[in-house]
Amino acid sequence: MVDIRRFAMRMKLYKVGGSPVHHCALLCKHLAVVGITSTIVKGYCVTPGEICEHYWVRTRDEGLDLDVAFEMACLYTPDLKEINKMLLEQVPEELKNVEIIKAEDSARLYELYMTDPKTFWEESPITVRSFH
Repeated sequence: MVDIRRFAMRMKLYKVGGSPVHHCALLCKHLAVVGITSTIVKGYCVTPGEICEHYWVRTRDEGLDLDVAFEMACLYTPDLKEINKMLLEQVPEELKNVEIIKAEDSARLYELYMTDPKTFWEESPITVRSFH
């Protein structure tokens, strides 16, 4: 299996820009090279007192959730490792009254990736396209 922290460290070392969706797409591409089928999941990251739209990678066979965006964030802000978080595809009924922090650009990029991957890669920042 891929070491997500190490993958994130490589992206930081090579100064890969882009959004969390770009980072997830790169991880999916990397997993495909090593024979692991995966997909990007659009859902929510729930932490104490906050819910935000979030994107992560799920492997098909094992059903593992790989949160490369969180690993990247932790490299820049190590204190994040201490936060209790849950990745959910749906907001639970008891949390429906909590305001959800939206990521409009990430939502647009996710839709583009899912519907037109060729254009997604063509429009990606050069640091994303050149990362391998």
